Amino acid sequence: MDTTATAAVGRQPPGPRAIAPLRPVVAAACGVGYLLAGEWLIRRLFAAYGPVVSIPLPGIPVVLIKDPKMVKQVFTEKPDILLGGRGVRPSALIYGTGSMFVQEEPEHLRRRKLLTPPLHGKALENYRPIIEESTRAALASWPTGEPFKMLTAARDLALDVIVRIMFGVDDRDERRRLGRPFETLLNLGSSEQLILRVALHSVGGLKRWPKLDRANRAIDEVLAPMIAARRQDPGLTDRTDIMSLLLTARGEEGEHLTDKEIRDDLVTLVLAGHETTATTLAWMVDLLLHHPDILAKVQAEADDGGSTTYTEAVINETLRIRPPSPFTGRYTARDYQLGGYTVPSGTRIVPHIGEVNLDPETYDHPHDFRPQRFLGVSPPTYAWIPFGGGIKRCLGASFSVLELTVALETMLRSGHFEPVHPNQDRQVRRGIVLLPHRGVSVRYWRDR
Repeated sequence: MDTTATAAVGRQPPGPRAIAPLRPVVAAACGVGYLLAGEWLIRRLFAAYGPVVSIPLPGIPVVLIKDPKMVKQVFTEKPDILLGGRGVRPSALIYGTGSMFVQEEPEHLRRRKLLTPPLHGKALENYRPIIEESTRAALASWPTGEPFKMLTAARDLALDVIVRIMFGVDDRDERRRLGRPFETLLNLGSSEQLILRVALHSVGGLKRWPKLDRANRAIDEVLAPMIAARRQDPGLTDRTDIMSLLLTARGEEGEHLTDKEIRDDLVTLVLAGHETTATTLAWMVDLLLHHPDILAKVQAEADDGGSTTYTEAVINETLRIRPPSPFTGRYTARDYQLGGYTVPSGTRIVPHIGEVNLDPETYDHPHDFRPQRFLGVSPPTYAWIPFGGGIKRCLGASFSVLELTVALETMLRSGHFEPVHPNQDRQVRRGIVLLPHRGVSVRYWRDR
């Protein structure tokens, strides 16, 4: 099948339809429906129409997919045919339009190459002791034997880790000062306002968001002097924090990142790395506490201090059934042939991460928490997509897995948890993230 040429006119994906005068009403109803019903509505649409569904959302049509074969086609398509930056454009409202994440090729690839070394390979090992130290400090602040929300505690921990690794700041009070404006931006990203503003912004409404403007100004007031001072640091080339590594990074032709590019990409890395890790850590604790046999195996591995194979399988399985983000996307630059359907130009094709990860042809008992399915087996590339895929796959995926592994092992070596509620939390959508509805209430006792 030739998908590189403009597709011939054919049938469009199924979905809610209406005569022309009523289309805005249907679009508004779909938008309001997602605000109110979230993932429940998406599951109902897939059940009604099949693995590819067209939804006339306000401002831009959307085609949802959950078939791994279609996901593979979308993720491997040429970047001038399916645009990755436009596909995730709603994220630009929080990350900023200068973020590497929302750039098209070849700019995205240029920036990605410069950002890759600090987040992969040997560089990761520099972060292990930092993650462990931050986790131990967090544990010391948790109440003993009293209920608290793991999600809140995990967010505080993840923010401390990411600020420390990004900026190389050892003083805890200074890390809190640096993290405060990012925390404000993170709260806006997980607010219901975000979905509403993205929808209205796409049709010309709510162009300004004063709270967001203030948060970005606060970040600029923190980062601009830091970047300027760090450039003058005589020991810059010896530092291992990510800001310093970005300041010294050079491209294939000797080019370096500008202060604005560094600012935008640091914001992206802090926000993306924080929310994914914090939410997944909370979900892991929730799942493990309600599966004591699996918890016992992770505990034994943590106490042994050697292999992390089973712990990493638990992380992979948690990300499969509790992905922190519901979707990723690509934007059609022209009419596009997707499977047996024609998707019109100017449509956002959205692989739905949660439904793709539950593909019954890939996974036996797909809704069950079974880490053993990933023992000795890498997650399938197009049926396990918590980090997205293709050229837009999350740059910090390896770092996130390292942080989750070290944090969880440190927590289990230091004490033990028990759940406050007998049943697991359910997923709810807040903004563009999927969160545990009660925040995972737990009690913790320090053993050592």
